[in-house]
Amino acid sequence: MTGAATGVADLMNDNQEMLELLADPLPETVHDVLRLQEKLQVVAEKWPRGTQDGLASFNYLYHIITKEVFDRLDAGTSFQDSEFLARLDVEFARRYFHAIRVYASGAQAPRCWQVLFDSRSDPEIDPMRFAVAGVNAHVDYDLAFSLVTTYEVLSRPITFDERTHSDYQTLNDIFAQYMRQLRRHFESRSGRALDAVFFDALANDAGDLTVVVARDLAWHRAQRLWSLEGEPAFDCEGNAIDWRASMLGRAILTYGRWP
Repeated sequence: MTGAATGVADLMNDNQEMLELLADPLPETVHDVLRLQEKLQVVAEKWPRGTQDGLASFNYLYHIITKEVFDRLDAGTSFQDSEFLARLDVEFARRYFHAIRVYASGAQAPRCWQVLFDSRSDPEIDPMRFAVAGVNAHVDYDLAFSLVTTYEVLSRPITFDERTHSDYQTLNDIFAQYMRQLRRHFESRSGRALDAVFFDALANDAGDLTVVVARDLAWHRAQRLWSLEGEPAFDCEGNAIDWRASMLGRAILTYGRWP
């Protein structure tokens, strides 16, 4: 078997390993999400770029964020409606795992995720870009749908409740907070210093994105999706959200790439 054929076979084996890892049932608790992220990290790092793989880069960040949420829930002091926040965290993660499962099966994942998956082994894309592109796909696309599902599971109507809205904002603030801690990690893994100006601009943009979504966009999108559920317009709205997120993800991964 040639080296190229061996490489393809290895990637197919990794995809099969991901499929087995992400087989039903998907996580039901935040602790389950943490454990699955840890196992997924091991599989993702088997790809040619190792720790700098596109999926591994985002999953590393996402695990840190989930751990922070888990610790705050365990402490019982950070959230006003822990039931809501815990369920939202799980539903949010389930959409991420489902996108990976679709991709690993060889089918077409949501476009915003497929942009990242298709580029995950590109040596010209720095891991920081992958992490930001993952935040874009997960927050700008998945979050609104995760809110709808959370309210359905909890049998609650989507209303502007100050307690749940505050906790919802906190989850997004955690995403923004940890973006800036990635620089040290990726410098140590890549063996080179990231450009400070580029990194600051990228991290600020990601933080701004999550804050905007947390305050207004995804919350209102969720209310609109809720009102459209069961109608053909629901799928049209979902496709439009996916398309916009995919365009932004593509721009993050391709604009001003490393020389």
